Amino acid sequence: MLSMAVDVPAAWEALDTRSLQGLLMVLGEMDSGKSTFARYLYQRLSADGLTAFLDSDPGQSSLGPPTTQTLSLGQPGETDFPPRGPCWRRFVGSTSPARHLLPMLVGAARLVQQARKAGAGRVVMDTSGMVHAEGGGRELKLAKVELLRPAVVFAIQREDELEALLTPLQRSRRVRVVRLQPSPAVQRRSREQRRAHRRRRYMEHFAGAREIELDWTRLAVFPGPRFSLHRLAACEDRQGFTQALAIITGCDRLQGRVRLLTPLQSLEAITALSLGDVRVDPHSFEDRQI
Repeated sequence: MLSMAVDVPAAWEALDTRSLQGLLMVLGEMDSGKSTFARYLYQRLSADGLTAFLDSDPGQSSLGPPTTQTLSLGQPGETDFPPRGPCWRRFVGSTSPARHLLPMLVGAARLVQQARKAGAGRVVMDTSGMVHAEGGGRELKLAKVELLRPAVVFAIQREDELEALLTPLQRSRRVRVVRLQPSPAVQRRSREQRRAHRRRRYMEHFAGAREIELDWTRLAVFPGPRFSLHRLAACEDRQGFTQALAIITGCDRLQGRVRLLTPLQSLEAITALSLGDVRVDPHSFEDRQI
């Protein structure tokens, strides 16, 4: 049984999902209900086989902490959300795709590749709400379609706000486009509600975190060792996947030492630190752009 707590439109229920395979990309602007539909689609598909969910919204994430994209693998026949299988994460470095378009693209491509390696025949991809020309949203979505080659693009729109993006996609015949209305239960969220959501996600991620000190000269540091108080960083393995986030709490440049607050219990698999463009207060978990 699908555990959806919102009204499901008849058009959603009428979708024939039996032939859906490959990458299924969900587009929509902020507060359009795209994430609600993505979860609904994932739950329907996971009832019939191995399905992965790719959370590609670094600001209002549903699977991982803000500033990341997360892939999670479901268990065949289980419709729980979030999925309870293994997960992989890539660091974007910001809560907005703006000015971080390349990390968004590279991260999404690596995660889709990982889903296929793990044997997922279907990947439901929930994207960010940045879809207009301002800030590069439209270009980002077009680039994602061109790079990732989804089998279907599901577009959630109230009126025709996505047509500048959807019409050329449809005319190109490179991807099947399905237009849908949002659930009537979807409500717009204020800026403070969005900030509160990010705080909760940071708090969940850093629950049980401890402060550690390490020699950063033994690691790769991207884009360079420009450590500053409360700057957010990603602890990455040799594959470039994020094992955990960290908040910088101190640095001794002369000794090449940096202190981090992180939920990681061991640094054995960590080969790199990637520094983000966000500061996170380790007490309130309020964030702000650098």
